[in-house]
Amino acid sequence: MKLHPALAALVLVAACDTMPPMAPAPYTRAPAPAEPVVAPPPAAVTAPVYQPPPPVVADQAPAVTTPGDTCGASGLQGFVGSVAPQPFPASGPVRVYAEGDPVTMDHNPARVNVVVDRANRQRVVAINCG
Repeated sequence: MKLHPALAALVLVAACDTMPPMAPAPYTRAPAPAEPVVAPPPAAVTAPVYQPPPPVVADQAPAVTTPGDTCGASGLQGFVGSVAPQPFPASGPVRVYAEGDPVTMDHNPARVNVVVDRANRQRVVAINCG
């Protein structure tokens, strides 16, 4: 009878491997049962109270936006014709690209699009939302 070499090796390893008997686990107490959690009775439902908006502070001018201006681009139009500052001072996300560059078509009304001159990629030619 011919014995396969892998099977012979397995039999040899199994014959040599003797494990000592397992010691019993140390005795531990079972944890005490948890106390039931009693929720307080629900509060009476009341109508929401009107909270007026906070007053405008004198040194803080409200942002001037036009109806289609969802990102504050109207307040940044002063940069058109100048070199784009780094980083661009907008309150939300900003996308800077040159005229003719491929851009994603996802519309984000909170994003400021800064279009720069294709020749030097520094002079701002347009600012809009999207």
